[in-house]
Amino acid sequence: MKTILVCVAGITPQIITETLYYYLIEKKPPIWIDEIYVLTTSVGKETIINSLLKKEHGVFYKFLSDFHIGFQKIKFNENSVIQLGGDSYIKDISTDMDSAVIGNEIVNFIKKIAIDKNTRIICSIAGGRKTMGVYLSLGLQLYGREQDILSHTLVSPDFESTKDFFYIPPVPENIGIKDKNGKIIKIINTKDATIMCSEIIFVRLRNFLNIKDELFYDDLVNIVQKKVDYCGTKLISIDLKNKALLLGNKKVILKPIEICLYNLFLSNKKMCVQEFCGDCTDCYMSLNEMRSQEVYKNILRFYNIIYTENSGQYERLKESFKNDEKGEDFFSQNISKINKTLKQHLNPFEFAVYKISKMGKYNKRYGIYVDKKNILS
Repeated sequence: MKTILVCVAGITPQIITETLYYYLIEKKPPIWIDEIYVLTTSVGKETIINSLLKKEHGVFYKFLSDFHIGFQKIKFNENSVIQLGGDSYIKDISTDMDSAVIGNEIVNFIKKIAIDKNTRIICSIAGGRKTMGVYLSLGLQLYGREQDILSHTLVSPDFESTKDFFYIPPVPENIGIKDKNGKIIKIINTKDATIMCSEIIFVRLRNFLNIKDELFYDDLVNIVQKKVDYCGTKLISIDLKNKALLLGNKKVILKPIEICLYNLFLSNKKMCVQEFCGDCTDCYMSLNEMRSQEVYKNILRFYNIIYTENSGQYERLKESFKNDEKGEDFFSQNISKINKTLKQHLNPFEFAVYKISKMGKYNKRYGIYVDKKNILS
């Protein structure tokens, strides 16, 4: 799996090599970094390129040489240093407009590189303005996958305050700490330095949100908030006799087999041994699992509330289940019909909560996202 390191940075490029050092050298076992991106301002870009990427004396190339890493092993060049703000040439985040533009670009950058399932993203929030770190964290919360990492790099206090320290070299070096006039007031040695990364646990909202549109940051946050609000407050119940699905203050009428199938998913969720739903999908079923005598029995039990056992509708369904005539298409087609009807009657936020969703590896398992505590008997 390809690992991409994404850093936010300002005029302190040290944070990039310090983070690289931690994951390649210090961490046990190490995590190999295949590619690096740095998100920065116009001033930061110039500083980072001059400090790290100049062929003659760039610290990045010295790092590779010190640790015997081939120059082509890690993809990091001037094109990897991305200036936020586009043609606006934002030198610093000093206005609300600067903040909005940069936040939008950072979040959408993470969305873009998280498309490839065969990558792992490490986001380092240690550099740049704190605002940039907040946006990078939010981007990973919105679009991060299970394998992605949110990280903050920490360096010994003496070394954190000097511009001449970039990583711990294999051969110790002395570094002079200078006062504001440039006078050396203290000598420190790199052998006494410590570099570590704190990996931060974060909430992953990617599967819950399923937002495919290109949205500006403010609009995206509003949608997220509304979806969260709907999840927490909307109740759900079923009136089988009248084939009615009661979702909050809305009533949706489904066909008999559809209401029974939807009720099956709700029943599975209510019977699940897990106390809290969260991102648990233990109650979800594959199409193949739906083709079982236990599922047939439950659907017929629900169907019997709508039609009597002696009715032709009940007998025909019972006979088809008995002969196992209902293939996977029967279930997938009815799930599609249910979702189509729900989409016609619900707004996008309600639909995200109440639809029959696909989850799991290859999206092969089906269930309803609503929390079991919101299901009324």
